[in-house]
Amino acid sequence: MGKQARKEQEREHKRRLILDAAKGLFIRQGFDNVSMRGIAAAAGYSPAAIYRYFPGKRAILSHLRNEGFREFHAGQLAQEGAQKPEEMLRRAGRNYLRFAMENPDDFHLMFCTSCEEVDLEGELAEESMQSYHHFRNRMAQVVRSGYFGDVDEEAVVFGLWSGVHGLASLAVSGRLGVFSDSDLDTLLEKTLRFLRRPGTTCDCKQEDKS
Repeated sequence: MGKQARKEQEREHKRRLILDAAKGLFIRQGFDNVSMRGIAAAAGYSPAAIYRYFPGKRAILSHLRNEGFREFHAGQLAQEGAQKPEEMLRRAGRNYLRFAMENPDDFHLMFCTSCEEVDLEGELAEESMQSYHHFRNRMAQVVRSGYFGDVDEEAVVFGLWSGVHGLASLAVSGRLGVFSDSDLDTLLEKTLRFLRRPGTTCDCKQEDKS
């Protein structure tokens, strides 16, 4: 490994230490209560040193949030494949819930309501929206298949996202702690079907070819 490559590797290692230290503080203390000085102390660096890597804590949080959205989207892509509408619905919901349960800290920072003033801009903003657009497009395919009958596509898609996201948020917060994994799966099934009209029928034997 050349000298320049070693320097870059060392720089990336230090950035990772700062990011991990900041994540822990944001989760335990809340974003507003964390300072760059505190992050530096947790990472083992001087306050001046970490400014060489990030201009402030807002930039650190933006980076952490983007990492979470990128990993979330990668998980969505891994679940791709030709599926029946009902299976598309289940997979999208289960992937959403699985990511939240396996990555509670990332999920919290990605959707932290107290962190809304920390906006992702430019390329970061575009990447952060990929996961939502993916979910939205897959759910739109389900709606267009007739699974929910003759309904307003935007309203149903937004309702599905709200229901799944709400269930994931409750699970991560521990408010569904009394339920087992199988119970969560049942809750997910009921949540995903909530908007389906009584008596609606759908020929779900036809697989999605997109």
